[in-house]
Amino acid sequence: MTETHSNKSFIGMIIIAVLMFIISIGAVGYSLLYPTADTLYKEGKIFGLPYKSDQETVAVKITYFDPDYMATVTRSNTKLYFIQFSRPKTIMNTNPFGYASIEIKDGDPLLDKLKSAPDLSQNPMIVAATIRKSGAKGAIQDYHYKFSNLVDRDEDIKPYAETLYYVSVDEYDKSRLVGYPIALMTILIGLYFLYGAFSLRKKEEKAYNELYDSYPELNHSMDTVLGNATYVDQALGIILYKNHLIIPKGELRVYDLRKAKQMYHRILNHKSYGITTGSFSQLIILTNDKTYRKKKTSFPINNVGKETDDLLQPFFYTVSQEFPDILLGVTNKKQRPF
Repeated sequence: MTETHSNKSFIGMIIIAVLMFIISIGAVGYSLLYPTADTLYKEGKIFGLPYKSDQETVAVKITYFDPDYMATVTRSNTKLYFIQFSRPKTIMNTNPFGYASIEIKDGDPLLDKLKSAPDLSQNPMIVAATIRKSGAKGAIQDYHYKFSNLVDRDEDIKPYAETLYYVSVDEYDKSRLVGYPIALMTILIGLYFLYGAFSLRKKEEKAYNELYDSYPELNHSMDTVLGNATYVDQALGIILYKNHLIIPKGELRVYDLRKAKQMYHRILNHKSYGITTGSFSQLIILTNDKTYRKKKTSFPINNVGKETDDLLQPFFYTVSQEFPDILLGVTNKKQRPF
């Protein structure tokens, strides 16, 4: 037996952590580089063009804003406001202005800016928004009907009103800011795997050091462990070396059995639709020495099927001979000593 570390697990967790950090950087970049109102306007993506599509991101050049809201959208805690907007100059033979509704969330600083603007007709304000079509998924379902009824009262506004589409600053902000929660989540996941990787390495180093400190004759090498072991079961992945139980499966785990009070085998069955699809075995060790380990420690061992428990009996017999003070098995199945 040679000293090995769980390099695959360690490297795997490091790779996952790095990938999460890369995703987080990309998510932040997505939000930071999201098109602004000025960028959209310069690119000609302006609300008022004859061809529109639902959820399109556009710039809206507002030339009039009614500070009194028309309606409340309860599902999103937003309000609809009446606006006059300037159409792109590329459109010929039409009124240069149009009328529509803009959806803004309560508390949005944009509201104060629009309400306090001295004269939007002379100094229009360009804002970024998302076009929404009446009745589309996630949009206001009866917007067309209600806004049409409103503008029908004014013959000067009616011919130039956008009754089928409205613009939403709230949805634009949601799309623009979505990168930040994604970045936060992926950073936390990355930190979790990074911590797990170095925690795994630290636990293994601690296990090896416990063996080397307890048995100086090993001379910081595991080469002689199998040859001098009291008990070895390669099939189950169990080694008993003098006073220590050694479980090499996955990360190296060790336990000084002089500290143990009780030991038993636990089988965990994984079921799907009532059918057992897999079984996992653990050696459970209990101790009263809280300075050494917590009360209950579990060690995963290889499960080789129904005969796993039978194959463990020689090991339990060896433990009973070497450590007669250890209680083997569960004394009361209805009330396990956890």
